Amino acid sequence: MRFEICDIKVLYMKHTDRTRAWAKWFTLFLLFTLLPLSSSAQQFTVKVDAEGQLAEKLPDDVRFTMSELKVCGPLNGSDLRILQTIAGRMKPKRASKHKLLVLDLSEASIPEGKGGFRTRAEVLPAALFINCKDLERVILPATLTEIGRSCFSGCTNLKVLELPETLTLIGEYAFANCQNLTDLTLPSSLQTIKGHAFEGCTSLNCIDIPEFVTQLDGYAFNGCKKLETVNVEGQIKRVSEATFAGCERLKSIALPQSVTYIGSEAFKGCTAMETAEMPEVLSEIGANAFEGCQNLRNMDLGVATTIGSEAFKGCSSMECFKAESIKRMGIGALQNCGNLQEVSIDGNLSAISSETFSGCTSLSKITIPASIRTIGKRAFYSCKSLGNIELPASLVRIDDEAFNQCASLKQLYIPKLTKQIGSATFKDCISLDSVHIEGFIEKLDDEVFRYCHSLRIVLLPVSIKSVGENAFQECTSLYAIDLPISVSKVGDNAFEKCSSLTTMVIPAACTEVGSAAFRECSGLVRVEFPAALKKIGGNAFTKCASLREIAMSSPIPPSVSSSTFKNVVMATCTLYVPRGARNNYANDKAWKKMARITEL
Repeated sequence: MRFEICDIKVLYMKHTDRTRAWAKWFTLFLLFTLLPLSSSAQQFTVKVDAEGQLAEKLPDDVRFTMSELKVCGPLNGSDLRILQTIAGRMKPKRASKHKLLVLDLSEASIPEGKGGFRTRAEVLPAALFINCKDLERVILPATLTEIGRSCFSGCTNLKVLELPETLTLIGEYAFANCQNLTDLTLPSSLQTIKGHAFEGCTSLNCIDIPEFVTQLDGYAFNGCKKLETVNVEGQIKRVSEATFAGCERLKSIALPQSVTYIGSEAFKGCTAMETAEMPEVLSEIGANAFEGCQNLRNMDLGVATTIGSEAFKGCSSMECFKAESIKRMGIGALQNCGNLQEVSIDGNLSAISSETFSGCTSLSKITIPASIRTIGKRAFYSCKSLGNIELPASLVRIDDEAFNQCASLKQLYIPKLTKQIGSATFKDCISLDSVHIEGFIEKLDDEVFRYCHSLRIVLLPVSIKSVGENAFQECTSLYAIDLPISVSKVGDNAFEKCSSLTTMVIPAACTEVGSAAFRECSGLVRVEFPAALKKIGGNAFTKCASLREIAMSSPIPPSVSSSTFKNVVMATCTLYVPRGARNNYANDKAWKKMARITEL
C-alpha cells in the first residue's frame, strides 16, 4: 500500500483556536484510521512545502511503521535529524517490526540553514546515516552537490545507491564498509573522491571514474576485495596512497596519461593483477605501490625517475623490468620477484639500494647504469641464476652480502675505483671460479668469499692490508693465492678448510696469523712466515696433515699456543729457521716440539 501525507485543508472554517484544534484532531484521525495494521512492507510519501515541517508530517507514532519512505520538498537540519532517527531506529517509543529499507530523497532539497543543525546548500551533512545497518537502497536528491564525511559509513546492508548528475564531491569515508554495495554508477559531474570514500566495500565489482574527476584521494577503494574492473577516465594527476590496495580481484589497470605519481601502497595486494599500463609522463612510484601483485607480468616505466622502497616486492610472476630514466630506487624495490629474468635500468642512478633484487632467484640478465657508485647491502642476495654481471667503472663501494648466494656467478671483475667490499659479499657463490680485484681496497672483509667452493683464482690489489675472519673459509678449490706484501694480519679462520692449498707465503708485513686461520688445509705442504711475525693463533694449522715444511724468517720465535700445530705430524715436518737461530727455537717451550729444526 502507498499513502501521501499532505496538508489537509479544512474548508469553510474560521481561524479560531477551536477550529485549529479540530483540524489537528481530524488530521491525526485520518492518519491513524488509514494506517494499515498488516505486517506487510509499508510505503510512505511525505511532501513538505517548507523547511521544518517533517516533524508535523511524521509524528512519533508513525516514524517506525514504514519500510520505504519518500520525502519531497526542502529539508533543514531538524528534518534531516528525523530521517536520521528513523533510518537508525533511534529511540522508538513503541516496538515495531518495520525497518526502513528504502529511502528516496530524489525530490528533496537541502537549503542552507541552522535549523536542528547547520546545513550547507545541497550538501548531505557528515555522518548523517552512519551505521544505519537496515538501509538497502538510497536515492539521493536530484540537486545534491556533495556527500559529507562518513555520511553512509557502516551501512552494511546498503546494496543500491543512486547518485544525482549534479554531484561533484564524495567526502571521506562517505560509504566506507558498505559491505553489500554492488551497484554503483558515479555521475559524470563528479570531480572529487575523498580519502577512504568506498573503503571496505567488499561486494563492489566494477567502477568507472568519470572524466571530470581530478582528485582521487588515498584509500578511496582500499579493501574492495571483489572489485574486478576499474576504468579511470578522469584527468587525475595522482593515484594516492593505498587507493586500490587489497583489491584482490582487480586484473588490470590502465591509468590516464595525466598521472605523474603513484602513491605508496596504491595497488598493494592486488594479487590478481596481470597488467598495469603506465602513462608516459609518470615520474614517481611510491613505496610498496605494487607489493604482492603476484600475477603482474612485465613493467616498463618509460621516463619514471623514482621508484620507492619495496614498490614491486613479491611480484612473483614478473619476468621483465625496464626503467630508462631512473634516478633513485628504494630499498627492496624488486625484492622476491622470483620469476624475474631480465632487468634493464638506465638513467642517472647512483646507487642500487639494499635488497633491491634480493630473492630474484630467476634473474639471469641485468644491465646496470654506468653512473652506479654504490651497491647496497644484500642488493643481489640469492640471485641464484645470475651467471654474469658487469660492474661499472664508477663503482666505489659494495656493501655487506651484496651478492651472497649468487650460486651461478662464475667470474668477477671489481673495477679500479672500488674502495670497499663488505662482509660476506660473495659468500656462498658456489660456482665462482675467478676473481680479479683492481680497486684500492684496504681490507678483505669477514666472510667475503666464504663457501665459494669453486673459487680457483684470486688476484688481489697491492692495497690490501688485512684479510678478515673466515674470508676464504671452505674455498676448497683454491690452490694458490698471492697475498700482497702490505697485509699485516690474517684473520681467524681466514683460509680454514681450503683443502687444495699447497703452499702459503705469509706477506712480509704480517705480524699476526689468527686462530684456526689454516685449520684443516689438508693439502697444505709448505708455509713461509715473515720476519715481522709476532703471533700465530691457536689451531691455526690444526689438522694440516700434509704439512711438511715450515720456513721462518725471524730469529726470534713468534708466539704460538699448544694447539697451533695440533695433529700435524711433527716427525715428518721440518722447521727451517734463519742461520744462528736454531737454539732459539729449540729452547722455546712451544717450538721445541718440532723434531727437525734446520738452519738455512
